Amino acid sequence: MLSPSYLEHAPDALTLLWQQVEDDILRDVARRISKMETLTPTANWQLWRYQQTEAVRQDVVKKLAQYTGKSEAAIRQLMQEAATRALEAEDQIYYHYNMEPTPFEDSAALQALLNAGYAQTAGTFRNLTGTTANTVSGQFEAALDRAHLKVSTGAFDYKSAVKSAVDSLADSMKYITYPTGHQDTLEVAARRAVLTGVNQTAAKLQVARADEMGVEFFAVTAHGGARPSHAAWQGKTYHRGGAVDYLGKHYEDFESVTGYGTGAGLCGWNCRHTFFSVFPELGPAPNWTQESLAELNARDIEYNGQKYTRYEISQMQRARERAVRKWKRRYLAEDAAGSDTTVSAVKLRAARGELADFVAKTGSRADSARTMVSGFGRSASSKAAWAAKKNSSVYSSLNMEPKPVTMQSIANVEAFSCDTLDAAGQQQLKNAHKRLLMVASKQPENVEVGRVFDIKMKPLTKDIIGLPDGHSVQLPNPDVPYIAVHTHPACGSFSNGDLRQFTRNSNLKLLTALGHDGHIYAIEKTSTFQESSAKQAIRQMDCAIDELLKSTLTDEQVLEKAEGVISDCIKELQKNGAKFYE
Repeated sequence: MLSPSYLEHAPDALTLLWQQVEDDILRDVARRISKMETLTPTANWQLWRYQQTEAVRQDVVKKLAQYTGKSEAAIRQLMQEAATRALEAEDQIYYHYNMEPTPFEDSAALQALLNAGYAQTAGTFRNLTGTTANTVSGQFEAALDRAHLKVSTGAFDYKSAVKSAVDSLADSMKYITYPTGHQDTLEVAARRAVLTGVNQTAAKLQVARADEMGVEFFAVTAHGGARPSHAAWQGKTYHRGGAVDYLGKHYEDFESVTGYGTGAGLCGWNCRHTFFSVFPELGPAPNWTQESLAELNARDIEYNGQKYTRYEISQMQRARERAVRKWKRRYLAEDAAGSDTTVSAVKLRAARGELADFVAKTGSRADSARTMVSGFGRSASSKAAWAAKKNSSVYSSLNMEPKPVTMQSIANVEAFSCDTLDAAGQQQLKNAHKRLLMVASKQPENVEVGRVFDIKMKPLTKDIIGLPDGHSVQLPNPDVPYIAVHTHPACGSFSNGDLRQFTRNSNLKLLTALGHDGHIYAIEKTSTFQESSAKQAIRQMDCAIDELLKSTLTDEQVLEKAEGVISDCIKELQKNGAKFYE
């Protein structure tokens, strides 16, 4: 018998191995996509595309050849360990009843089952990875085509198209194609194949041992966090070969009730249940009471004011772990392609914070194996953390106290005169600000919201909701002149991040910061705006704030000095053709 905790972590080593393959392939693909920027208008696109796709295919084949041997050796070792563990636990039951099972190493039949289980598991994964080269190269080719189309139509520049392609592959690239056409990652396929193979092989060994010892009854293990369909039959004792009444008690059929032998049933796909032999006539079985089973499935874990079962909590944690891994992968892919990693770094920090908060509040245990990404070691982690801190607002970095939106806040919003909009447009902007505060009132107090309009006040985006930890909302940079509006929960003036966006995005003509109290700050480019001098002012501001964030000053002291730095930067921007409104 294998414990649920053992089965949960049994695939970890294999999973990490194939995660490394995944991550290596992704970074290589990202680097190749970035080479699009070096193409000249006269380059033969079709020829270059073919060459790169074929190079990806060959690189994947080499990578798989490099790791297949390691994988199969690890599978064999794991199978041997799991088989020994399962039979040792099972044999303890027989020893308890003064029975003498044949030693595992001396049983030709059991050794044959172990070898067959290894061969089947290794073969299954070998067949799956056989599709990897074609699956990856096909997605790479499609990503190249999408990026090239965006550039050739003039909708995007090379840098934006490359980043979009890299982000898309980082988030959704698959590596394996099943016979059904379904595609999956190597990580998921490895975990599923290994867990299923280990559990099924151990189960076959236990059944063979039970046949040897004349066992008629099996008890199924139970654990918290079981999927609902499995929770229905866990922790109960069943009869092999049909339902029976025995010693005054009714026993249901083992296979028909639990689905043993099927993919969806006991010891099937990703199942962490197993079973063990019992002898009702020789004494009570080490079983679970109905009370203890009820505890396993009870809604007794509280999170954010609601009660959840252990299964629900485990699924919620897995989602947060996947989010951390997603942003790690995207960060590394963007870094390999030489693309901007700012958003990925900020969202990674937010995902890590949300996972840590969830684990702390629910009493769960963090599973580092599920968030690990090859190549994302201490150096990359520090680099990403600093990028997130440096490129976000100093205010959000230091968590300034947010204020609630009230009806009075909305009533406080007023129109103001500016060069970008005429009187009608200024009224439309006022209405847009009021509406934005209504949207903000429905979010947590520390969450920023924003929206982008063209200079006729036609919406270019829907409402954009910021991250839950209060970091600056990420607004797009359209290819047309535009106006960007966003909220400031703490009601302060422009942040360093705001001024950076205003200056570096040439199409951004008017930027507003709307406090939760209804107060508006605005900055506008005029016809005399000197972009190069303005960018120099931003660089000086960034350097000054970087030094403050690295200093030993308290948060209050940093904020006080940062506000002075930002105020000086606004003055410099005004000298170079910007208008500031308050």
